[in-house]
Amino acid sequence: MRYVLVGVSLVAAILVLTTAEAVAQPLPAAVAVDHDSAVSRLLDLTNTERDRMGLTRLALSPALQLAAQSYTTVLASSDCFAHTCGPVPNVVDRDAVAGYAGWWSLGENLAGGYPTPEDVIAGWMASSEHRANILSANFTDVGIGVASGSGRLRVYWAEEFGTRDQDSAN
Repeated sequence: MRYVLVGVSLVAAILVLTTAEAVAQPLPAAVAVDHDSAVSRLLDLTNTERDRMGLTRLALSPALQLAAQSYTTVLASSDCFAHTCGPVPNVVDRDAVAGYAGWWSLGENLAGGYPTPEDVIAGWMASSEHRANILSANFTDVGIGVASGSGRLRVYWAEEFGTRDQDSAN
């Protein structure tokens, strides 16, 4: 099965969480993902979508990268698939723990069961909420996580979006 969770977008600490199920399709028992190439490819695909709309390309943020990767690891190692799993269940707190401070806008896209970056970007772009995060002019930074696990969805993806105050960006 493939699932996407409706993207979370925070501006001035407003939080809305909902879920959406995508088209179900079984995955093989084990799915291997080349982490570095998957992250690089998903960043390229995300920025290609932004290019099509004349938006500024997102810069890979080490702090958001850490938050996204840590969270996909939580999803891949548990039975929970939501924006509120694990020992740090709040996206604001997860991004802060990872070192992303001084933000004024945050967002998160999650997906599970998509074996390739091309599949996950297609799923997110077909969802109005995920598409809105990817194409938001409010975001300048991104972190991308991908993890394989033994859970029902096998492969888990996250994009953490943010924008920090200029003074906090250094």
